[in-house]
Amino acid sequence: MPAILRNLPTASLSDWESNKPRMHMVQHHLQRVIDAAPDGWKAAIQVRLAGGTVVDERLEAPPEWAQAWDKLQQIADFDSAYGDASRLNLSDYEICAWAKRQAAQVDEFMDSCEVATFSMQERGRALAMMLRTTGAITPEDEVGLFKFRKGDSQQDRIKKIEAAIKRTCDDAWWRRKLRRLVARVVEAGAIRLGLVNVAKGRYVSHGGLVRRQAQIKRNAEALARSLYRNEAGQVYTLAELAALGTANPLIRGGELMTRVRGAEEYADSHSHVGLFVTLTLPSKYHPVTIRGGKTRHNKKYQGATPRDGQKWLCETWAKVRAKLDRKGIKIYGLRVAEPHHDATPHWHALLWTETQADAHALETILREYWLKEDGGERGAQENRVCIKRMDRGGAAGYVAKYIAKSVGHIALTEHQDLVNGDQIAMDFGPEESQGHQRVDAWAATWGIRQFQTIGLPSVTAWRELRRVSADQLELFAQEGDRLTMSAYRACHRQGDLRADWRVFMEAMGGHALKRNQWHLRTVHRMAVDGQVNKYGEVIEVGRIVGLQPQKGRMRGRWLVSRRIAWAPVAAESSTHAAHSFDAENGDAAEQAQGTGTAQARDPQDRAWTGFNNCTARITHGLRRALFGRGDHEMSDWATPETVAHFRALRQMEAQQ
Repeated sequence: MPAILRNLPTASLSDWESNKPRMHMVQHHLQRVIDAAPDGWKAAIQVRLAGGTVVDERLEAPPEWAQAWDKLQQIADFDSAYGDASRLNLSDYEICAWAKRQAAQVDEFMDSCEVATFSMQERGRALAMMLRTTGAITPEDEVGLFKFRKGDSQQDRIKKIEAAIKRTCDDAWWRRKLRRLVARVVEAGAIRLGLVNVAKGRYVSHGGLVRRQAQIKRNAEALARSLYRNEAGQVYTLAELAALGTANPLIRGGELMTRVRGAEEYADSHSHVGLFVTLTLPSKYHPVTIRGGKTRHNKKYQGATPRDGQKWLCETWAKVRAKLDRKGIKIYGLRVAEPHHDATPHWHALLWTETQADAHALETILREYWLKEDGGERGAQENRVCIKRMDRGGAAGYVAKYIAKSVGHIALTEHQDLVNGDQIAMDFGPEESQGHQRVDAWAATWGIRQFQTIGLPSVTAWRELRRVSADQLELFAQEGDRLTMSAYRACHRQGDLRADWRVFMEAMGGHALKRNQWHLRTVHRMAVDGQVNKYGEVIEVGRIVGLQPQKGRMRGRWLVSRRIAWAPVAAESSTHAAHSFDAENGDAAEQAQGTGTAQARDPQDRAWTGFNNCTARITHGLRRALFGRGDHEMSDWATPETVAHFRALRQMEAQQ
């Protein structure tokens, strides 16, 4: 059956009789939409589209064609609004297959451009045009793909185009992009359809949660299969190594609380003023509102996604920071991004200022910028910006539940959400203890950074200093570098004394400094000349290897934090006895896929055949579709007898 008509067939009487709306058309298109939709949508679609036509009893019932026409237009409107999500209702297997097709098509298209003697600049423009037609690449992705800058020379642009071509010919690159695209498009449809709110899926739809859990499972399996051996011959899986770092929620949550507690102690010791700030979005970013304890569709909602809302928050915060900088007001602290029940993001922030006057100015500036857009709407003045003065010693208590809600390292009895100034309990039923998994799925789906420090020393410096061996500090102690010694002691537990972020802040220089003003900064291994990544891009910065002071008598001297090199182990299963080394098997480096650091190498030459196993590529189907017939076609220069001869030879080769 053809697509739904958007205009009545009135060309002629026969056209009307053949194509006029009928109820069987309604049933067909309704079933088509339901079959294509994600499983979690089907019931909602039935409720929205399957209901009968509302007829005023005082009037005569409209004819069948009129009722069918109204229902068909309703279905067409739904398909127009949610069709992308229905078409992208794909399993991960289907996404992987799609990625392979995309990579093969780009590869063929680039070969066609080469045959057409396009310059590299022309190939870049052609590639950008092709990517836009796929509908799988956002403008943000395109900018990140080519990485052009204003000061780039022509040679730089050519190298970046070459790297972009190699990326788009890589199905692994496409898998990442397409998985993200599918997750966001389908989740956005679920939000607009009303499937994400306190009455149904909290923070994220059920399909979004399942998708994230499947991703976590794939990652865990990959980590468990990946073996790495260090120079001492010890073999670990990446899963074991990840459990020792901040990828572990227990460690990540504990580190965050250590930083919050230390910042609070630092602020109290300097008599700074603390504010607990809650910042929310204008009403048009909220798909669902709550009135009388019941969820309702928000009439002001215009289809914004949580990522759109996060972008608004970041841009408005940047304006606030710029104005504070112009006024010379220094702030520091931590902000946490978390979802409302309907997935709309909002921020909680612990902020400290140096004086009461600065705190008052911060409040004024926050309200000024946050209420510039739709500041006169109902509830905006009362609820969009909520600021409380923090009690001395209470900062950790303010933020602990938000860290727990997002990380899950503390068992919570319930999740709370603030809607129109009222606290509502988030009932997860049997999933009560797993609420943080929904928050994690929300953040992962929309690419939202949950925690961001403001004006605090680099946590990377803290982590690297914890790896530095004590013997390296002997020379620093002899030379009287008290700041480095103090920072080092603050990072490590001393008997019953815990690690102290406050002392570390003091040693690093305080708060709200520029990057080149902190006492310690990370240093990187020098990149080897000619060293490139898998896409042929020159590696300009090597891996972090340690720290160095930026001032004092020991300025520029390295503290090495990473002495042990790790190498991936090939041809061994994850059931290999961990932490062991069999001398009979030879040196670890002989079994490794690499030395733990990227080696200098030139990009691989193009395959001499110029072909892959894609059928469209072998038959030149895509080339003909894009460029038409040209002088590269055999039939344009060979006689029919010659063409038949070559076909016979190919058939014989295929049979052999």
